Amino acid sequence: MASPAARTTLSGTPAALGTLANLRRRAQGLTGMGIRPGRAWALARFSLDAAMLFIAGIAATLGSSAVDVPAPPAPWLFAFAAIVLCLFAARGMYGSRLHFELLEDLRVILIATSLAAMAVLSVRELLSAPPNLSAQVIRTWAFATVYLAAGRIALHWSRTQSYRHGESVRPTLIIGAGKVGRLTANRLLAHPELGLKPIGFLDKDPLVEEDNSLPIPVLGASWDLDRVAAQHDVDQVIITFSRAPHEVLLRMVKRCEELGLHVAFVPRLYESVTSKLTVEHLGGLPFISARPMTPACSVA
Repeated sequence: MASPAARTTLSGTPAALGTLANLRRRAQGLTGMGIRPGRAWALARFSLDAAMLFIAGIAATLGSSAVDVPAPPAPWLFAFAAIVLCLFAARGMYGSRLHFELLEDLRVILIATSLAAMAVLSVRELLSAPPNLSAQVIRTWAFATVYLAAGRIALHWSRTQSYRHGESVRPTLIIGAGKVGRLTANRLLAHPELGLKPIGFLDKDPLVEEDNSLPIPVLGASWDLDRVAAQHDVDQVIITFSRAPHEVLLRMVKRCEELGLHVAFVPRLYESVTSKLTVEHLGGLPFISARPMTPACSVA
């Protein structure tokens, strides 16, 4: 006969899967209500993490009798969960990035739960030092780490499948319809799992191709940014090479920030990057994110 801990873990699995399905539908529903896909998925990530921490706390509490360890007090479980969520937010787990690396998320989960466990253990040791304190905290840490990791793995798979089917993607506007801009659009079209759907270019003097095989139109020039962003509900802007002066590009970046759009740049000297190089993120293209103002990806 299975122990209470085993029954709790087994019964928590369908609940977690059901929670994940509901969150995926909620993310798609929020997108339909006018919330941008990036923010919708951020809300889904936060809701999933909170749900996993809640389930982990229940599992640690109900399974404690099977190992003859006192159940952790509910206030300390809430304190542990709050610390973990705050650390996640501080590490950008709920921010908007061009691409989410699963291994990086798992690393942050391990670090955050470990720091939260050490904080709770230290404070409880100073306040009262109950018996079996270490066992209580270790069990809470173990359940939380496993459930959070499982939730993130499942959400990563769900988000990738959603993007592949064209659901909850981020409409992306490309500044510069030259060689690099068209290559960027081709790469994004070839990798729908990235969740960035190119909807058009902005360029006053676009490159004219004889075959015209790229099914993405030139929607205007730099002065059409506001109109195009509103008309196509743009969420992401990618700036590549164009003949526009630097002053014009800087004004566009500032205007994108005012409109709440996320901006990314293709670094200079991209013409020298060959296809044989191993490049992280976005289908082989190097990108630097301008919001937040830290590199979002790099060349390996």
